[in-house]
Amino acid sequence: MATLDDSVRLVALQFSFSNPDVIPPSVKCLNPESQEERVEREGHSGGVVVITPVEKCSLVKFPNELEVTGYEMVYAFHQKRTDTRDHRGVKSYHIVRFLFARREFAELSDGFREVRDIIRTELRNICEAALWRVRAFLNPLHENGEEVPGQRAMDISLVARQPILCPDGQPVTVWQRDATGKRVGEAPLPLKAEYCLRIVSDVVRLVTA
Repeated sequence: MATLDDSVRLVALQFSFSNPDVIPPSVKCLNPESQEERVEREGHSGGVVVITPVEKCSLVKFPNELEVTGYEMVYAFHQKRTDTRDHRGVKSYHIVRFLFARREFAELSDGFREVRDIIRTELRNICEAALWRVRAFLNPLHENGEEVPGQRAMDISLVARQPILCPDGQPVTVWQRDATGKRVGEAPLPLKAEYCLRIVSDVVRLVTA
């Protein structure tokens, strides 16, 4: 968990998708990440893990709580990236990144301001349609390639998407299993979250669903 105090100027929600067809259409699409961009991105180290990876997490309430806490969505983009675990450099994935700045630092372009309400709805749809593996970091804040003293950015990574709705809108169901992996019950049950990412008294934390 981590406190969203005055030193945390930026919060980023980054979702990873293997299927680009489920990416929100209104989010700006950047050119695929180049090797130089990847090296620069990975070079911004020095952060600390504040939430270790947790599966089956819901974010349904998190975006609204983030805005109530004093953060404002200022930018969003989609980008295709190479999977560095594939040594052939063939596999790729897609990220959609939503950036929220503390309200006193929020600066929006006119173009983004025009589509922000639509993108806010699309973010809500992402959060309502699936569960995620969540991990979060507190990193030094960088602007124009330079570290900003005393300021930090929280980076929340969301991977391993588990849809909770079928294409026809019906709930995804799964069999319950005992400790040996044997099915229990008479029928599969709707997939449900085990945890929720929440903001409680300005603290980002996981709570039991």
